[in-house]
Amino acid sequence: MGPEMLSPIQSLNPRTAIRLGAAYGDGTVWFSLEDSEGRIAHICIDGRDGSQTRYRLFDGARHPNSPDTVLIELGAPEEGVIVSLASTWLDSGTPKDLGLTEFGWDLICDTLLRIGESH
Repeated sequence: MGPEMLSPIQSLNPRTAIRLGAAYGDGTVWFSLEDSEGRIAHICIDGRDGSQTRYRLFDGARHPNSPDTVLIELGAPEEGVIVSLASTWLDSGTPKDLGLTEFGWDLICDTLLRIGESH
């Protein structure tokens, strides 16, 4: 089985949901999204201390260091879409149900509250 073909987040249709989310120890959180037509997108929010792009949204990868990632413009509609989808996903179960540790759950919640903050 080869790597997943990723689509840009803006190409997904309105019937999109988060299928998986996680957090890295460096503070970065990421989500894998899938729309009703099976298109998949990966996005991440940079949570690294000292990063010039801290709390900024990236499309196309699970970590801002990936060569395939694209920085999303501040205030872009994608920020609101991700906050809404992630909130719905987090409300759908306990951390254990979603495959998250308490640390991952807390980090994702805190990062979503800070998305787009400037540092």
